[in-house]
Amino acid sequence: MNKILPLLLILTLTLAACSALPSSSPTPLPTVSLDTSSPSGSNPDAVAASAEVVPVRTAQLSFPAVGRVKSVEVKVGDKVTAGQTLVTLDTALLEARVREAQANWDVADIQLRFLKRVGSAEQNIESAEADLERAQALLDSARAALEAQSALTAPFDATVVAVDTVAGETVVPGRVVVTLGDLSKFRIETTDLSELDVTRVKIGQTARVFIEALNEELEGKVVDIALFSSTLGGDVVFTVTIELDKQPEGLRWGMSADVTLETK
Repeated sequence: MNKILPLLLILTLTLAACSALPSSSPTPLPTVSLDTSSPSGSNPDAVAASAEVVPVRTAQLSFPAVGRVKSVEVKVGDKVTAGQTLVTLDTALLEARVREAQANWDVADIQLRFLKRVGSAEQNIESAEADLERAQALLDSARAALEAQSALTAPFDATVVAVDTVAGETVVPGRVVVTLGDLSKFRIETTDLSELDVTRVKIGQTARVFIEALNEELEGKVVDIALFSSTLGGDVVFTVTIELDKQPEGLRWGMSADVTLETK
């Protein structure tokens, strides 16, 4: 009898412990529904994208050859007109090349006239004529270089937004020294419109543009869709250009914007 009581006590405690354990029945998981109504999971009647404000026309100007800057005629903020001189180079070397080419042409011309006067053989005259043509080509090239490389001029009416040179500095081909922008009119260009969404965009579609800096929403229309892509963070994106119906006060180059394009 004394041996049975301890066994009953152990059995009772074991059954109590098992009844306290949580149920092994699995808890059902919530159901998740995916919206596949549009390629990007967005509103099928509209496309949203980030954008920025840009001038209608811009230009980054550089010299085609090495040269020393003689003078800088403009500064940031100046308004310039088409054809106005912006930066000039020291043209002493270019002028010397023109004089050398001119001298070579003079020699070739004298030689040809001499051969014709003395009645030289036809083959000698033809050779002299070829020498004169080569001298003329070199002279034309030297003159063109002097004209093209002596100064940078404004290609259109604009505002100077950057000047990156000073008098006495040596510039190299391709280095931008002056940046211009026509700030009389701005457009909006998207920066992250995906390749999935661009297929839904058409020229002439209505666009709503929110300018964060001005806290103002404007309307416009799509006027251009890029023919080739660029990449942003590894994603393929296309630039879409929007022309605003009106130009608000305070709009500036580079301001950020949020664009909604009506695709329905």
